[in-house]
Amino acid sequence: MRKQTLGVLAATALLAGMVCMLNAKDKITAGQQWKIKTSGGQIPVGWEPFAYDSNDQFDPFLLRRCTTDKAFGRQKWEVKTSNGQIPAGWEPFGYDYKDKFDPFLLRRCTTDKAAAQQRWEVKTSNGKIPAGWEPFAYDSNDKFDPFLLRRRVPDSKSRAIGKGSSQPGGKSRASGKSSSRPGRQQWQIKTSGGKIPPGWEPFAYDSNDKSDPFLLRRRTAGQWDPGQQWQIKTSGGQVPPGWEPFAYDSNDQFDPFLLRRRVR
Repeated sequence: MRKQTLGVLAATALLAGMVCMLNAKDKITAGQQWKIKTSGGQIPVGWEPFAYDSNDQFDPFLLRRCTTDKAFGRQKWEVKTSNGQIPAGWEPFGYDYKDKFDPFLLRRCTTDKAAAQQRWEVKTSNGKIPAGWEPFAYDSNDKFDPFLLRRRVPDSKSRAIGKGSSQPGGKSRASGKSSSRPGRQQWQIKTSGGKIPPGWEPFAYDSNDKSDPFLLRRRTAGQWDPGQQWQIKTSGGQVPPGWEPFAYDSNDQFDPFLLRRRVR
């Protein structure tokens, strides 16, 4: 009986500790301050490329920086298009749906030595998300297969982007093949339906959908919090404390930046 009591107390203490850790993390997030701007042809130190405006031919890259994170302030980033492949150390982070020949946008952090060895693959979802692939961007012009997937592979000999596979509508899209064993993480994706259920994270935006433009994702395997709660809104010209710029509405000329924050 005593052993059972001790076991219950230990489990309760562990749960309380996890809650405290989560609350502490959320408090840190709530105090974050972000700034957003366009690149102006270059990326200043401390600014991170996070989105792309396909309607702007002169200055399409959107930048953000966290002014409350000292480590973030020293980061250096570079951006470029994929040119049909993803070199080691470059991460696919955005998509230009107006460019049929080289739509994937890449970025790399030159101050992160670990990131320099990373290898990535990209492909479309084909209606489902295989194990180990992460939904990260959205092609608002593709009604048949709009979700873009990426995965990180440790095999240095694997090809980053394979030959384009024919898609509905005569489009050609890059698809990745690798001999590396895919990760075990599992993802699901859906639209928001006007609200964000617990455990679902807003990650992309469909600028062609006026009724339900927000795209959600959740991971069903691995270290993922099924009870997390998120809120989303437009910026209103500024980013309040605790809100993070994460997507861009290229059809909105007045308030294009989308913000999110985790409240639990």
